[in-house]
Amino acid sequence: MASSRLPGKPLLEVEGLPMIEHVRRRALLCGRFANVVVATCDDEIAAVVEAHGGNVVMTSRSHAAATDRVAEAMKSVECTHVVNVQGDEILVLPSDLERMVSMIESEPNVPAWNAVARIEDGAELADHAAVKCAVSAAGRVLFCSRDFAAIPVNDAAGFEPIRRILGIIAYRRDFLERYATLARTPLEIAEGIDQSRIVEHDIALRTVPFSKGYVGINEPREAEIARSCLTQDPVQRTVLQKVLVTA
Repeated sequence: MASSRLPGKPLLEVEGLPMIEHVRRRALLCGRFANVVVATCDDEIAAVVEAHGGNVVMTSRSHAAATDRVAEAMKSVECTHVVNVQGDEILVLPSDLERMVSMIESEPNVPAWNAVARIEDGAELADHAAVKCAVSAAGRVLFCSRDFAAIPVNDAAGFEPIRRILGIIAYRRDFLERYATLARTPLEIAEGIDQSRIVEHDIALRTVPFSKGYVGINEPREAEIARSCLTQDPVQRTVLQKVLVTA
């Protein structure tokens, strides 16, 4: 609720539902998770989710990063892997979440995974609201940053090897327990990117290519983009209709 760029954003109403409910219901529509819970430190969020029939795990307010919050919430959940769908990923497709689960199942010993998408517009490279990464030939994250404007890439090459990082991260349970004990790292602190702590500690962070890099809502302008996408994108319109009737 204390988002600096868009205060109260998890409860921002979109098409008659708070944003957090859109995200929770899309996770349910994936159908591949043993459990879907909302991890929050805010009573307002918990009350709204529970009123809609959702499960909530209350966490500390003192976490430095979202992944630290997920690590705490995991302690009360029975699981082998955790998929963190951040609460502002209002346009995440259930089919893309299924893709991530399938990749985890194919290589369950990988410590961590992150959804990525191709860069579609060069303006994204300098957009601080969008986290980007450089990806190795084997699909491993090499470096994360909010600003790749100075990197010599071009659209003729598809902005290779830069990808947009999406707010969907998966972890082996034992690695997530370890993440919470790792010291915060310089690049993580400088740009506020959870994934940098993983990469800077030389831990493999594997990418999962998603179908499209739909916008997450971090700023008011992005809320309008998301609303437009929900009504104009045929794929999103279909998912929205399912979201509105999901309990």
